[in-house]
Order: sequence, then structure tokens, then C-alpha cells
Amino acid sequence: MLLTIQGFFVEGKFISNEAVKIPDHKKAIVTILEEDTAKTNKMAEWKECLRLLDESMDEEVPDFPRANLHREFAL
Repeated sequence: MLLTIQGFFVEGKFISNEAVKIPDHKKAIVTILEEDTAKTNKMAEWKECLRLLDESMDEEVPDFPRANLHREFAL
């Protein structure tokens, strides 16, 4: 039986897109796909953005004055 697992390599380690339990000492064939490096770079940038967002969740936010967006104005 063949099992195909999609994922990517980060710092020499394979990260699968889904949780998979593979028994020890199973033979495997790894195929490296040619992909646009720009897409890979964007993925890394997105992960960094999400990491920074997670870190900022506990930051104190200053109380800014509210804008009155329902006021009348002349054109």
C-alpha cells in the first residue's frame, strides 16, 4: 500500500500538512517538487506576521479618541 503525505521542509525537517502517525523503520520515497520560491517566501512572511500577531495579543492598547462619523457636512 502507498501513502502520500503532503508537506514542506523547514530547516531540514519535514512538516506535514496533516497529523500522520508513521511507524518507525518504514521505507519511504521523498519527491521534492519544483515550486516558485516567491510563494515559499510569502508563506514564511505570512507565518512571521501571524507569530507577531500572536505576540501582540497581550499588549496594552492606548485609548484613542473616537471619531464622529455620523456628523453632517457640506459638499
